[in-house]
Amino acid sequence: MTNIINIFPANSFAHVAKTAGEEIEIGLIIGYSAEGEMLVYGGGLLEGKQPVCKDWLWLVESFKTKMINGDYHN
Repeated sequence: MTNIINIFPANSFAHVAKTAGEEIEIGLIIGYSAEGEMLVYGGGLLEGKQPVCKDWLWLVESFKTKMINGDYHN
């Protein structure tokens, strides 16, 4: 789970969600509603169990580190 393959720069979130849903087993979606409210959705199983808060935090912090380090390509 350390390699970042792609961040989709698509304007259509429906396209991003469909593509992610076909490839990601465990995921976290953070976004804003049309009203500007932050929404967070998480799903999938981690070692057969629903991830807990520390698992989601690890996912977010890992993403942040890779983003800062420039480990992405389009």
